[in-house]
Amino acid sequence: MPDGVDELSAAQLYTGPYFAKCLAAAQAIPGGWVVIVSAEYGLIAPDTPIRPYEKRLDPRAVDHDKHRAQAAAMGRALLHAPEVIALAGQDYADAAAAVWPHLLRPLAGAGIGTQLQRLTRIAAARDPRAAALAYAAQAAGR
Repeated sequence: MPDGVDELSAAQLYTGPYFAKCLAAAQAIPGGWVVIVSAEYGLIAPDTPIRPYEKRLDPRAVDHDKHRAQAAAMGRALLHAPEVIALAGQDYADAAAAVWPHLLRPLAGAGIGTQLQRLTRIAAARDPRAAALAYAAQAAGR
């Protein structure tokens, strides 16, 4: 973190390669919202200013009511989105599924290498949404 800076946007603070690929794939899908499931802050937008922390999401301690309230505060259209694509690992996708039970999981059931490949392919696809939906259908069919 730069000297004298207490907060950065979530997109700037989360710098790991897995997150970077998830964010790139999510941002490549046109017309949607990108929402981050943060272990510390809950559901946040990529431009939300946050302080650094060291914490991984504990699936047993997720506050689903807090997440639903945060989604509602982001807008009725987001809370009631008819299509939600979770580009995240299982624990984070499970947390989002408590808000959006109908969410699609393009990365489900895949090992980390395959997940990274899928994220790369989604981000680079001519139609990233269609690529994500195809992987979600493939994952659901397992």
